[in-house]
Amino acid sequence: MKPRKPLLALLALLCLAVEPGRSADIAELKRQVASIGRLEFKRDVPVRYLDRAQLRSYVERLFAEDYPAELAARESEYLYWMGFTRERVDLRDLRRRIILENVGGMYNEKTDELLAVEEFRQVDMLNAPALAHELRHALQDQYFDLAAVLGDLSDFDDRKLAALAAVEGDATLVMVKQMGFDPDQVGDAFSPENILSYSALAGATTLAAAPEVVRLQLLMPYLDGMRFSRAVVRDGGWKALNRVLARKPLSSEQVLHPGKYAAGERPLETAIRFRPSRGERFHSGVVGEYYLNVLLKQGDETADAAQGWGGDAFALYRDNEARLLLWKSRWDTPAAASRFHADFRRFLERSFRVNFREGSEGGRIFLAGRSDAGYFFLSRDNDRLFYARGSDRDPINELISGGIYD
Repeated sequence: MKPRKPLLALLALLCLAVEPGRSADIAELKRQVASIGRLEFKRDVPVRYLDRAQLRSYVERLFAEDYPAELAARESEYLYWMGFTRERVDLRDLRRRIILENVGGMYNEKTDELLAVEEFRQVDMLNAPALAHELRHALQDQYFDLAAVLGDLSDFDDRKLAALAAVEGDATLVMVKQMGFDPDQVGDAFSPENILSYSALAGATTLAAAPEVVRLQLLMPYLDGMRFSRAVVRDGGWKALNRVLARKPLSSEQVLHPGKYAAGERPLETAIRFRPSRGERFHSGVVGEYYLNVLLKQGDETADAAQGWGGDAFALYRDNEARLLLWKSRWDTPAAASRFHADFRRFLERSFRVNFREGSEGGRIFLAGRSDAGYFFLSRDNDRLFYARGSDRDPINELISGGIYD
């Protein structure tokens, strides 16, 4: 489920607080969106107007279908064991409340229609940006099939985040252009801090109070996605941007560093060979550069802690109530791996009060420790890192004795 509509309204209002944009009727708005993005509609997009209670009910039904409780529970466990949250979060309820806090309109790729609250029937400078954004989504869907582009991975998987950034960044760029702004001049207004501050003032208190990883998962596709789209347009024009969804970015690294997307630098294949003797794997995916930056973030600034990321994979196992997280990463150079290893160790020691001790098995050096948050293992071999965190000691000992963490 992509809970994007509350943020969209906030982005539009934040820009409008700086300078009024242009207004239009819905037919003229469609012409503007097609002209700005150099892409014509293949067919008309019907607009269905609902009162707020009807739209809220409609969105709640979609949310229940797209974000089942089982997926939310897996994501919550992952965020906890990887270290993004210090306690398990009820993600399903939290994300539902974020969505419903400010529902105004949305394009539904399942029904090929744009839904909007009744007040949006009269297009004005307050709602035109949001409608323009959703109309660009309709165009994307007509040419590229949004459901296929976005896929069904977890929203907290790096690959899904990259696809979301391509989709939302493109539509946000069109929205900003429709408002009459130069995208290169709205950087400060589109900072995470400004948006989160404005969201609280505008009544979106659930978003402002959500765990940082949840907030930034919602913000990144718009903010970094628009920067990515701007870079593509600068280098190749709108013709190039209109081809991006046919070759979507494969990692947040490609979004954060558009030159790597242009060069076709793919993430390195990464496989975790270790399998614990007990338990089942119930979640897996890719953490990626952006989320690793968030993980090691201190204060308001998101550091480039994971610069030099090459690829990674995680797997989460359960054995009744016991949990085991395994994460393996590859880096562009041994120096990049060494730097992240040191920063990650400090993060674990600071966040979980882990007292690491150095050990060796078969001549291989590793770090192991425990705290109230579980048992920890960390090793680096040249340009590769391996990390494990579990609620029980036995799987960690099995990992160490088996030596399968290269």
